[in-house]
This record gives sequence, C-alpha cells and structure tokens, in this order.
Amino acid sequence: MKAQIRAIAIFLFCSLCLSGCQTNQSKQEKIPYLSHQTYAVAHLGYEKIEYLSGYTERYLDSDQLPIHYLSPGDYYLIIPRYENMELFLYQNDITTGDSVLIYQESNCEPFIVQCNVSDIFADATIQFNYEGTASTFSPFISLKDGSIDVGPNGLLLTLEEESNL
Repeated sequence: MKAQIRAIAIFLFCSLCLSGCQTNQSKQEKIPYLSHQTYAVAHLGYEKIEYLSGYTERYLDSDQLPIHYLSPGDYYLIIPRYENMELFLYQNDITTGDSVLIYQESNCEPFIVQCNVSDIFADATIQFNYEGTASTFSPFISLKDGSIDVGPNGLLLTLEEESNL
C-alpha cells in the first residue's frame, strides 16, 4: 500500500512539475496571415518611431529589434512569417537605379528599417527567401491615396490606435 501511495505521489509531483514546461506559443503566431503572405509590415512613423510598443505587445516576444538605417524617412517594422527565412536588404540608388546589398541574414528575425527619404523613390528593397521561393518588395506610401504598399506577399498590420490618427 505504501508503495502505491508513493508511486501516486511521485506521479502527481512529476505531473505538476512538467505542466510548467509546456512550450509557450510565440506572439508572432497570432499574426492573421492569409495563405500566400510570407511577411508582415507595419508603418511606425515618419522620422521617429511612434507605434512600436503596440506591435511588440501584440505580435512580438521582444522589443529589442535591430534597426537598419538606409535614409531619413519612414520607419517600418518587418516581421518574417517563417523561421529560417533568408533576408536580403538592398539599398536602391535614386541616381543610378542600382541596388546594393547592405545586409544579409540566413535566419531572419523581426527588424525595423528606416528608408524612403524621397516620396517618389523607394530606396529599400527587401527580399525573403523561403523553401526556394523569393518574396521581394519595397515598402512605401502611395502619393496617390496615402495607402501603404507592402507588396503582393505582405500583410499590412495596422493597430487601431494608429489608424485613428
């Protein structure tokens, strides 16, 4: 009888200990992607970061994000959808039209980019490669209607407090 009680006590103790070891779901898994979308983009402000705390609270596990400065202009939060996405960040030259690779990462994490000093020229090109498929885009704000273009494979994230401004 004592052996059975001891075995039950050990089982209960181990069960309680292991219940705290469950893997936590990443906040990034809450991003409402459609099937074709491979990254998410949020506009954070012009010449200063204004809305980052809302996005980190809702979608990111950390607010310690690398920032890539290409030019004074708009700040964008870029969130890759999948682990092991390869990132290529290019800076586009308005004079020559050439693109220069300025950053590459084989396992991309979320990051911030400041770019687009000119309203008529996107000076950043971002490319993600995942399982043999490339997604390339240049985030910019349309002069036609003020909408934010994030490319055909991107999801534009907009928080309620940002859209009310």
